[in-house]
Amino acid sequence: MTETRTIWQWLASDQGESAIGAIAMSPTTAQIAAMRKHLSAEQVRAASDAMRARAKGAKKLDDSFAAKMISDLPGIEMASSAISSIHKAKRFASVLGENARIADLCCGIGGDSWGLGQAGLNPIGVDSCAHRAWAYQHNTGFKSICGDALNDCPADIAGFHLDPARRDIQGKRTLDIEDFEPGPKIWDQLIEKHPAGAIKLNPGINAYDLPIGEVEILSEPGGLTQAVLWVGQLAGEHERRATKLGADGSVCTIAGDPERPNDSNDIQAYLGTLDPCLERADLVCEFLEQSHTSLVHPGTGLVTAEQATPHPMVRWHRVVEVMGWNRKRVKAALRSVDAGVVEVRTRGGVINPDAEQKYLRGKGACNQITVMVYRIGDRICAVIAQREEV
Repeated sequence: MTETRTIWQWLASDQGESAIGAIAMSPTTAQIAAMRKHLSAEQVRAASDAMRARAKGAKKLDDSFAAKMISDLPGIEMASSAISSIHKAKRFASVLGENARIADLCCGIGGDSWGLGQAGLNPIGVDSCAHRAWAYQHNTGFKSICGDALNDCPADIAGFHLDPARRDIQGKRTLDIEDFEPGPKIWDQLIEKHPAGAIKLNPGINAYDLPIGEVEILSEPGGLTQAVLWVGQLAGEHERRATKLGADGSVCTIAGDPERPNDSNDIQAYLGTLDPCLERADLVCEFLEQSHTSLVHPGTGLVTAEQATPHPMVRWHRVVEVMGWNRKRVKAALRSVDAGVVEVRTRGGVINPDAEQKYLRGKGACNQITVMVYRIGDRICAVIAQREEV
């Protein structure tokens, strides 16, 4: 799209930067009219889009990167966060060495190459979209190629990072890898040509559909963000890895081979909710073995123990009462523990947590109570518990 690239290039000019800095998040008709005195309608619209993209990017990307980048909102949505970009780049650097040349395929606005650069690597971007290839070079300072991920990938790279589009022909998000662009046939050819690589995927992808490698599920503040298929030299010794990334730079990772537990256990003094990356990676069994906790029931993401042992992958609650789900009985039990605002957690649509939170809210002083309503076997159980900081 030559027209888009032209307007993005204008945004990078002094006049464009001035327009981005001057426009409000939600400009009034008068403000737009004032800008239209010296700018075209297309320029005003582009400046508004770029400003909103920077504001959204500042919450996800590196501050200095977001402050100068040229992007639209879809570009921000597709980009890896700063913490995931840094995490992946560290593996590239540790395996392939400093200054290794990495092809960032389907590079978009350059979020992943920002991390590669921070790790001392030498990325080059490839994107079939001309204005995104231009934006990549502007945003990162690294060279880009407008071209095909397979045929235009430089031959002299040490490894590659591929971020295929994950939407079907109607533009809807999809987990069917045959709808990805580029798809599995191209992945196989890239893997055959290059000794080390990573393919960024949806966290909900069926790992059993993927080529041989290590599947890592990344969890960040707010939930699961991506799955990474590490192939060749970059793959670890195990098939799966679950990794929780903290906003403070902390990393907790568990690796192993996939196995789904099927045992059930009575709820003990403490109840823990697992980080979802463990279940998505099929590593709950590995966690149970390492932590010496017990699974409450398959598919619940709940573990239990007599003592709450601190672990980044689990959020502990001290059990107050366990009962069959009955909202009136639960509300009465909450009054007995002086509950005020309560948190309601569930899974599988057993209840509407927002509606129940309003109903169960009390007038008490204790605001650390959680009500967990889960289907356990053939029963719907309610657990009243107090959140614990351990």
